[in-house]
Amino acid sequence: MKQGVRAMPILPASDLAAAVAFYTAKLGFELAGQWKNDDGTPNFAIVQLGGVTLGLAASDRVGSGDDWAAYVYVEDIDAFTDQILGRGVKVLRGPEDSFYHCKELETADPHGNRLCFAQDLKPGADGPGL
Repeated sequence: MKQGVRAMPILPASDLAAAVAFYTAKLGFELAGQWKNDDGTPNFAIVQLGGVTLGLAASDRVGSGDDWAAYVYVEDIDAFTDQILGRGVKVLRGPEDSFYHCKELETADPHGNRLCFAQDLKPGADGPGL
């Protein structure tokens, strides 16, 4: 049996509709599914970008603040940067090279979850491990 097949971080969202709109319209994720409470209010959504899956849960819990809620690898960070800047996303840091051979860009979603998108500049045994 194969273990550790994939992961799905669950990020809090005080306004689930705004979070879904940000991840899909601004960051380029696709909405894979959305669930509602008995009263019809949305309570959970799943968004995907390539092989990356994130869960968005309706919550009043505080966002990640200065800590990363998710670290997402992309193939071309410069193209991704141009794409999200063109959609009005505010970049908090980057893109810039790290000492561990990744070129990174940081942003935050509407709830304050800090996201880092990165390109692995040295894939393989000498890179960041992925």
